[in-house]
Amino acid sequence: MSHGQSRTFTRVGRFAHRYAWWIVGFWIVLAAGLNIAVPQLEVTVSKTSADFLPRSLPSNGHLENMAHDFGVPTSNAVSSIVLVDEKGFGPDDERYYERLVKALSASDDVAYVVDFYRSPVTREAAVSPDGKAVNLMIASEGSVGSTRAHHAANGIRNIIDDTRPPAGLQTFYTGPTATLADLFSAIDFSLLIITGVSILLITLVIFAVYRKFSTAAIPLISLALGLAIVRPIASFLGGHGWLSISNFTIAIMTALVLGAVTDYAIFTLAAYHEGRRRKLDVGDAVAAASGRTGPVLVASALTIAAASASMIFTKIGMFKTAGPPTAIAILVVLALALTLPPALLSIAGRRGLAEPGPSTERKWRARGARIMRHAGIYAAASLAFLLGCTTLLLGHQTNWDESSMFVHANESTRGYDAVYKHYGNNAIATEYLIVRSNHDLRNTSDLAALELAADAVARLNSVATVRSITRPDGKPLAESAAGYVPGRVGKELDGAAKQMADARPDLLRLASGVDQLSAGADDATRRMPELVDGTDQVVTMANGVLDSLDAAQAFVDAATGHRTDLAGATTSLRGSLDAVAPLISDLRAAAAAAKPAIDGFDRTFGPLIANRTPGACAQDPACLAARAAFDQLNRATDGRARDTLTQLRSAAAVPEQATARAESSVKALSGLLTQLQSMLGQLNGRTPDQIRADLNRLTSGVNELSDGMTQLADGLHQVQGGTAQLTALTDQLHAGLRQATDYLGAMSRATSDGPGRGFYLPDEALHDPRMVEGAKLLISPSGRTARMMVTWKINPYSGDALAASHTLAPAAHSALAGTGLADAEISNTGLASLSADMSDQLHRDLILFGLVAVIAVTIVLMVLLRSIVAPLILVATVLLSFAAVMGISTLVWQHIIGIPLDWSVAPVAGMALIAVGADYSMLFASRIREESEGRGLISGVIRGFGSTGSVITTAGIVFAITMFALMSGTTFNLVQIGFTIGIGLLIDVLVVRSILVPATIAVLGDRMWWPAKPA
Repeated sequence: MSHGQSRTFTRVGRFAHRYAWWIVGFWIVLAAGLNIAVPQLEVTVSKTSADFLPRSLPSNGHLENMAHDFGVPTSNAVSSIVLVDEKGFGPDDERYYERLVKALSASDDVAYVVDFYRSPVTREAAVSPDGKAVNLMIASEGSVGSTRAHHAANGIRNIIDDTRPPAGLQTFYTGPTATLADLFSAIDFSLLIITGVSILLITLVIFAVYRKFSTAAIPLISLALGLAIVRPIASFLGGHGWLSISNFTIAIMTALVLGAVTDYAIFTLAAYHEGRRRKLDVGDAVAAASGRTGPVLVASALTIAAASASMIFTKIGMFKTAGPPTAIAILVVLALALTLPPALLSIAGRRGLAEPGPSTERKWRARGARIMRHAGIYAAASLAFLLGCTTLLLGHQTNWDESSMFVHANESTRGYDAVYKHYGNNAIATEYLIVRSNHDLRNTSDLAALELAADAVARLNSVATVRSITRPDGKPLAESAAGYVPGRVGKELDGAAKQMADARPDLLRLASGVDQLSAGADDATRRMPELVDGTDQVVTMANGVLDSLDAAQAFVDAATGHRTDLAGATTSLRGSLDAVAPLISDLRAAAAAAKPAIDGFDRTFGPLIANRTPGACAQDPACLAARAAFDQLNRATDGRARDTLTQLRSAAAVPEQATARAESSVKALSGLLTQLQSMLGQLNGRTPDQIRADLNRLTSGVNELSDGMTQLADGLHQVQGGTAQLTALTDQLHAGLRQATDYLGAMSRATSDGPGRGFYLPDEALHDPRMVEGAKLLISPSGRTARMMVTWKINPYSGDALAASHTLAPAAHSALAGTGLADAEISNTGLASLSADMSDQLHRDLILFGLVAVIAVTIVLMVLLRSIVAPLILVATVLLSFAAVMGISTLVWQHIIGIPLDWSVAPVAGMALIAVGADYSMLFASRIREESEGRGLISGVIRGFGSTGSVITTAGIVFAITMFALMSGTTFNLVQIGFTIGIGLLIDVLVVRSILVPATIAVLGDRMWWPAKPA
């Protein structure tokens, strides 16, 4: 590519002059036709916006695999609906929650809902510590940042509103996906403002520079038509799937096109004015302007296009959708810039318009001469300034917090505020720790291993809580502690022991009463034969007496002629009765000995065998405990215990009754004898048969006593049977204790060593309703995948969280060493890990497209300048300028304002500054090379200053103002991008191009153009 006039582009200029109206008409018709036939770019972006997250990110894959394992649609658009009631989450709120979950589950905008609130075992994971907020996790359809996800976010918010929350309940759709949806909505709104502000500022600057409407109209018309043409082209290509587009396509492409079109028109206008000052006619001036600026415009467009197109090798959606469309737009703009401004200049020049104003070339040459006299000092000073600014990057922090990018608060940011208020941390930006095995994890051993992993992760300094199936509320299940079951068993046994201790006095009294009753019964049984024999003797003797009486009476009757005198016989009979008296006394003594036992029986068993609890017993805890124990015994013997003791009590009274009857009989016999004596004295006609009848009654009483003793013996046999049953029950109790001992032994063996140390869940616990419901959310249906929810103690968007996300899986894997899950696949995903993977991808993309862009720009410069050293130096100055402005932006935004630079600032600013900054240095160096031919390098630099100083400064300021217009947006990432590129362009124009490049050229001399020969 030659320096100076290009014959090819001179012919292009003459063609534009000759067919000026046709060219202007062509571009106008093309712009109108495209805008009529093709939907506006914003409309196409709203329908076909590309994914924001690369599918290849490991965390993105883990998130989608987790969804697949749990049987829900694969989606990475995860966010939360936070419900807040400052009076506490009440019944009305719960009913709304139920309606909301139902409506969301039925919506086409929702991929799946993770409802932790309705399961008792996982509810703690959803409810805030103060009980005033509930978190409902939700995944929308579409990928994060895509059009589908954006529309789904709007649909979810409509569902929330249509479900009609009760009074006092606030609802916030917030979280990473909701934040991006709000961010893109804010960018959409900002782009309208930015475009208007850009055009307004460019117009004001151009009018301030040229001060003539006819002159200013040329770049403005070029700008308007250029923008009107490239936008529908990008819309057409994106709508047909030939290009990936997004909101960033609109923002970056529009800004660069506005700056490039304006700069190219200014370059052409400056060359035209230069020709007119040399007294060339309009046609020749137009041709000369095209011939001089054409090569520079081509080289400039190629550098911008190459830098932009290099983003096609990246994977982050923002770059893939901004770079290639911008490259195509710049090439279209190049075609317009080579033809339209010359055509407009031809039309205006023929009418005496767009004429040049006073020249500022002499002032710029004087500045160049001053720099040449002190080139070394200027070069060192500018280098010191740039390097000093670069050192500010040492404290640079990359901001991944998209929620901090809003100039004004919105629903998602207010949701974050509510979460921090009620949860104390960002509970909705959780991290998922995923454990995937080749077998079912729902067993005690694997659950113990999972608890080890959860505990290891929970001990990390950056982690606040870990919720899993073994710790649903962030703390280990009380039931899972190895000492929990022994504690419960011990507590129950301790209660039983206390009851037995309280009942022991009553049991002792019962035993004593039974002993006494048994002894009395035995004694009475031993003395009964004596009583029976005595009674028989009495009866026999009485019958003998009666017989004797009869005989005596007969004798007396015969002897005395029926005169009664039986006194002797009566005396003999009384003597026999006297012999019976000791037997009766012994019988009474036996009855007296049995009476305490009977009384003790009544005191001990009376309250127990009564059908209802006596009032006195109801006031006595010991009595109540004994009655409860007896009731249990009675139930165990099917009621035989109460019946036996009742019968025993009835039988115990027999000896006393029999003794009473015997005594009564003796007394009756004595009385009978008395009566007999009386009767003997006063027979009054009584016969011995009447006396025999009294004796028969005595025999009957003794028989009744014998029957009573038999009943007593039978009752004692029944008591013996009850005692045997009590022994059997004791054996059953022993067997139960043996079973409990075996249970505790098994638990001890399971928790003494190995992976289950300190953790134990019995098999029946796995079927507990709480565990079953919790497992649905925390263990996959196949049982082979478990997930844990990790809540960060730190800001999940911070660099510390991004670094800590890489430690979760290794910590869990180390904890599982030596367990049945040692070979399990451990991974984690969530906001922090996705951001960390994005950061890694960003670095790879920056290195890749940065190298491609630098190489492409260097090659273009080598072709244009026919040199190797000069392009390398120019590219180096551009890179240094970029590093310096990044340092300045870090100082302003991170250290002064307090908002670190968004992650998108460096790559976008780098692309723009490498491409555009090289343009200005390229134009300047090319003009120096041209002016140096035949005059020498120093003269060439000074003349290059004079001819390009004004135009490059004007173009740089216009481009910088275009970038500064981004600061009128409502998102800080656009504001930071605009500020960084704008300041970078000013530094490039005012320091690099005006001082560093010419000073460096002067220091290096003709070596600057190596390997070309000196002019």
